[in-house]
Amino acid sequence: MPAHASHPSLSQPRWQRWLGLSEVWAGGALSARVLVLLRWMAAAGQGLTLLIVSGMGVEVPWAACGGAVLVTLVTNALLEWWLRQIGWQLKEGFFHLVVWDALTLTFLLHWTGGLQNPFALFYLVQLTLAAVALRASAVIGLGLLTTLACAWLWWKAVPLHMADGSHVPETLLTQGIFVALVLAGGFVLALLLALRRRSHRLQRERERLRAELDSRERFLSVAALATGFAHELSTPLGTIALAAEEMRAHPDAATAAVIAHETTRCQQVLQRLRELGQEATGLSAAPCAVSQVVETALNELPQAQRSRVQVSLRATGSLVACAGLREALLVLLRNALLASADADTVSLIVYEQAAQLRFMVEDRGAGFSPEMLRHWGEPFRTSRDPGIGMGLGLFFVRRLAASMHGSVEVANQPEGGARVTLLLPRHSPQAPAAS
Repeated sequence: MPAHASHPSLSQPRWQRWLGLSEVWAGGALSARVLVLLRWMAAAGQGLTLLIVSGMGVEVPWAACGGAVLVTLVTNALLEWWLRQIGWQLKEGFFHLVVWDALTLTFLLHWTGGLQNPFALFYLVQLTLAAVALRASAVIGLGLLTTLACAWLWWKAVPLHMADGSHVPETLLTQGIFVALVLAGGFVLALLLALRRRSHRLQRERERLRAELDSRERFLSVAALATGFAHELSTPLGTIALAAEEMRAHPDAATAAVIAHETTRCQQVLQRLRELGQEATGLSAAPCAVSQVVETALNELPQAQRSRVQVSLRATGSLVACAGLREALLVLLRNALLASADADTVSLIVYEQAAQLRFMVEDRGAGFSPEMLRHWGEPFRTSRDPGIGMGLGLFFVRRLAASMHGSVEVANQPEGGARVTLLLPRHSPQAPAAS
């Protein structure tokens, strides 16, 4: 991020950070349409309710109540017109609209019985809408405003009575409570259904992006392995080409032996590639003894390097999946040997811990840089000089561990050097041969 850049929320005025939209509601055209729809429903419900209760004999102050409903209709028409002009992208002013609607409801309740009016339940609808659409500070502010409005209605509201001056019958109040509950439930249901549709759309988008990321990661894995094996095959193939030219000029048994040896190396590389393909598709080879895997990996090293490896094998009889493990150990050992001085030794410690086998490789080098500790295991990231390494080793080890339901731990030792631990699930002797 550039030095002059700042977080968007910090660049806003403080009142916008306190009264702004929540992450659930912000930036969506659907959110603005839901707001307009709810306000149309509220105005229609208020007007219809006033007509019905007036027809039932309840005295309704039409000048005040009708005026409030008319103001709601006019303001919502203006709001919809304005939102159409800006593409339904409502970003600011939502809190002010909710406060305006709360004051309008308070005004209506003041002239129609206050808290005695069953439609005081619509305060809960407004708070529900605010809890979804606004930030916590704005919701708390609206809650305090609603509490003050209810207290004012408790003391100052005009009592509700019939046109002949008598009290409103209990049956009529019960019917009003029923209607208020149904309407309030309808408002909340419409809001939640709209949010659910939006949530489903976001979930589908998230699944699509996850599938794209998985596909990209699989492609990178295949590309990394192909590049690594192409690099490994290039050396013996180059040697074979040189030996073939030498045989053409001076045929002898030694040159033929070199060709046969390097051809065997190519076959071994291809065999390991087939084993890794089996591991990637879940068709791992039969589990084998840990000691066998370690011995095979050590035999792959030149004698000068093998003599520098100190092995502490504390899980001789344990079983582990073979496919890919030999290559992973070779990667860790070669990295440790290259990171250490020629006279320094490298430790390979294998032991059991609970149901896991831990393959720990420690070197005496300079350790991992902070950058490598943050990004280890990413393909084509290496701390070596260009042309020496391609940065695929730890990437391969990490992918192998993930495919076998294991993990990798990378750290620097307090006394110096690096430590890489490969953790893999242990196979019990009674386990079936194939995974």
